[in-house]
Amino acid sequence: MKKFTIILFLIALVAIIPNVSAKDTVCATIDGAYYGKDGLETDKGTYEKECVSHKCDLVADAYFGKDGYEVSKSQFEQECGATVYESFPDTGSISPTSVLFFILGIAIIAEGYLLLSKKQT
Repeated sequence: MKKFTIILFLIALVAIIPNVSAKDTVCATIDGAYYGKDGLETDKGTYEKECVSHKCDLVADAYFGKDGYEVSKSQFEQECGATVYESFPDTGSISPTSVLFFILGIAIIAEGYLLLSKKQT
């Protein structure tokens, strides 16, 4: 009877161990894979949006306000004091006009230097 009890205990232990060691995949990253709040595998953007707390942040085309809740674009700009541009202004471009003014500026500075150096001699 004692042998039977031990065998029965071992069988029960083998049946229970896989359930105890099962991975909890809700809002987790396991071996480079992202799992969302439903426990299903998802992409990094969805994982970040669902599982990570965001305050005044833009994640995966979703706006999060000062309380960490998803808000509209206008509410995001109002709460966070930020302006969201659909396309960034082209402030770093070199236009022909700016090149012309740059060359004219160098010429004027050089001419002024030459005139001052002639007056000193």
